[in-house]
Amino acid sequence: MGTSTEPVYLRVLEDLRSRIRSGSLEPGARVPSRNAIITNYGVGETAAKHALAVLMAEGLIEARPGSGCYVRKAPSAGFLEHDRPQFPGSPFGLAEAAPVPGSEQGPAVARRLAWEHQTEQVPAPPAVRKRLHLAADSVVTMTRYLLSADGEPVQLATSCEPAALTAGTPVAVPEEGQLAGRGVIERMRSIGVEVSDISEEVSLRACARTDAEALGISSGASVLVIDRVHRAGGRPVEYTEIVVPADRYRLRYRFEVPG
Repeated sequence: MGTSTEPVYLRVLEDLRSRIRSGSLEPGARVPSRNAIITNYGVGETAAKHALAVLMAEGLIEARPGSGCYVRKAPSAGFLEHDRPQFPGSPFGLAEAAPVPGSEQGPAVARRLAWEHQTEQVPAPPAVRKRLHLAADSVVTMTRYLLSADGEPVQLATSCEPAALTAGTPVAVPEEGQLAGRGVIERMRSIGVEVSDISEEVSLRACARTDAEALGISSGASVLVIDRVHRAGGRPVEYTEIVVPADRYRLRYRFEVPG
């Protein structure tokens, strides 16, 4: 008879996760203790401890010292708007005003939005080389952006451009000069590069430690990842990885209907 190679803790993890997401364990409900898990599921202490640790990393439960673990109340998800014209340099943006909590009367409370950014030239990482079709010894201009609303991190974006493409031009550094913050299309057009198409791929993954620190979430928590590439005549000229906490925001796209 064959034996399963699946880690024992996964059985506990999947059951508790399912009960939380289905609502049978409601926000604020106490999660079975480590001893209760050992008894109810017939597993060892290591498996019970590991299952609880994963649920905590995913942001589904929280520990209360001296009391145990409880189902975490997920924050209400807000919307990140795709390609707002008034912010051409931003992949996704927040409305400048938010609805009053509990009100359906529309925007009322002004948000304090802030962008932080840092640019440096670095050897192109393998994933970036693949996206931009670059040689192994290529250098990219990398700009890391962090959008915050009322002091809370919202979105992390890392933009990479082939350094050779903009070298010696007024737009070599994205956030300097007359076109600072004007977006890839306008900046590239100013040096004779016409962006012809943009593609985006959206996926879900566990957040890496460095990104989690920037976004103020737990390492391993679920994040939405948008891989965006600007192309000029089929040639990639810019690649951005956008990371958004999955439990805080939804991405909203609007499409015009041709007349």
